[in-house]
Amino acid sequence: MLFNRLISKNAKIWDEYLHHPFVKKLQDESLPYENFLFYLKQDYLYLISYARCFSLLGFKARNILELRFAQEQLNAILNAEITLHQELLEYEDFLSNSESLTCIAYSRYMLDIGFQGDYLDLLTALSACSIGYAYIGEEIAHSNHKNHLYKDWIETYSSKQTQESRKRFEEFLNSYEVNEEKFERLNKIFATTTKLEVAF
Repeated sequence: MLFNRLISKNAKIWDEYLHHPFVKKLQDESLPYENFLFYLKQDYLYLISYARCFSLLGFKARNILELRFAQEQLNAILNAEITLHQELLEYEDFLSNSESLTCIAYSRYMLDIGFQGDYLDLLTALSACSIGYAYIGEEIAHSNHKNHLYKDWIETYSSKQTQESRKRFEEFLNSYEVNEEKFERLNKIFATTTKLEVAF
């Protein structure tokens, strides 16, 4: 079970990611709206690169199953996540915002993995964001969020669609069997992307 092994090997940093101070403040509504807005603008720019990564993942596909998975994930980003950001930011001129150095480091790292590595390398790099956000959304949604300041964000990442996509991602990643040499490479990639999530 590849994803389970990656989580086990990176339990500490994975927990820091899922329970980041930003997440806790978002959950209890102590996060200043200006901070949320800055994050949202950066995340929008990040999602453009993230979508490009899934396009690249499709190019790296070796069979129809891999190609369909890349397409499914790309559609979810374009039709759910990016739409959410546009609605929350309303008339914001998205592309006039400058990417933070952290956003650049994270998105370009994944693209670099995609260009240099194979399908599974890039799939692993992309997994921390897709799976982690679903876990965060699900955990926050357990509290009463109906009148929450960040209700729309919480409902998007805790939605049935997001949770089904997360389970599909986990199952798909777990379907791969790799030798120890390959696992060590994937583990390094996963650890790096999770650390970049924490920094983001």
